[in-house]
Amino acid sequence: MCRNECPVLQILGREAVAPSGKARISAMIKEGHLAWDEAMLEATSNCLGCRGCTIHCPFPELNLCDELLFTRLTAKADGVGLPACEPYLNNLKKYSSPYGQKTGVVVKPDQGAEVLIFNGCTSLANNPASIEAVRSLLNRAGVSYQMIDEDCCGYPAEVWGDKELARQLAAENNRKFTESGAKKLIINCPECWSTFTRRYPDWDQQVPLEIIDGPTFFLQLIRDGHLQPTQSGLPDEKIDSGKKMVSYHDPCIWARTAEKTEQPPEILQSIPGITVQEPFTSGACTRCCGGGSMFQLSFPRTASAIARRRLEEFPEGAVLVTACPFCREGLFQDGRPVLELVELLDRACQ
Repeated sequence: MCRNECPVLQILGREAVAPSGKARISAMIKEGHLAWDEAMLEATSNCLGCRGCTIHCPFPELNLCDELLFTRLTAKADGVGLPACEPYLNNLKKYSSPYGQKTGVVVKPDQGAEVLIFNGCTSLANNPASIEAVRSLLNRAGVSYQMIDEDCCGYPAEVWGDKELARQLAAENNRKFTESGAKKLIINCPECWSTFTRRYPDWDQQVPLEIIDGPTFFLQLIRDGHLQPTQSGLPDEKIDSGKKMVSYHDPCIWARTAEKTEQPPEILQSIPGITVQEPFTSGACTRCCGGGSMFQLSFPRTASAIARRRLEEFPEGAVLVTACPFCREGLFQDGRPVLELVELLDRACQ
């Protein structure tokens, strides 16, 4: 049944990249029947970490995405890597960001604020407007906050086989978290959230702050009356035929790993003047946009094809909204409007 949900298999149509194909390759490598080479690593790396393969799987305890990742970590030790990933890995080592030298880093020196915002390297590099939207919402809600000069959470380093670098980045982030004096860590990026909550303990790091996902945090501000949406937040020039319709894309991690499927729709329902129409698949059954596990950087052509397939499931004329910087990157094709949830909420509260 997992073959029906694997977005990589649907695009490439190769048995080697089917969930069962990747599992067999990994098992045979672990048992010593196969040795790593570039073709084997390329096949097992064709995984988005979306856990779509778990939707119909009769073995709920099996997390194939993590099993594939753990197996791939041995490839680096055997001297095998993917050439396409090396420039991004080198950027991580040099700049603490896969996108190269960090620019536009927002630092608020208020060391007394209990709320610390972690934006994530993808938002910092590719969508600073989402960071400005977060700042605007917090200022409007009267929330005292701070931002640090972030390092990457470390997950991309692990994806590309360098677990030691991942540990170093984690330790540096934890040092900055501790020095900030903050009590709460708010995270809008689901990959970063998953890394801080699930991976840091495995890397012998424990985040010294309470971790809260962005959708939950901003929804609570709305429920408490600190944020009050008063308009649709949709510019007329981005709307087909004047219809103020939005369709929400559930990021895989929020939907399946964190089980955060109720908060974003409730935020959208609080915004007046818009109609929300679900895509063909949503909630825990959402389909990946091609952005998980740094796939857009490692396999850009396949990621783009997966995104186009996902875009076909949205109603025509709707403005797409998501709560993940990677999903925004993936769905932003052919000029179709895509907003992060915080961007729409900020516009609605103005």
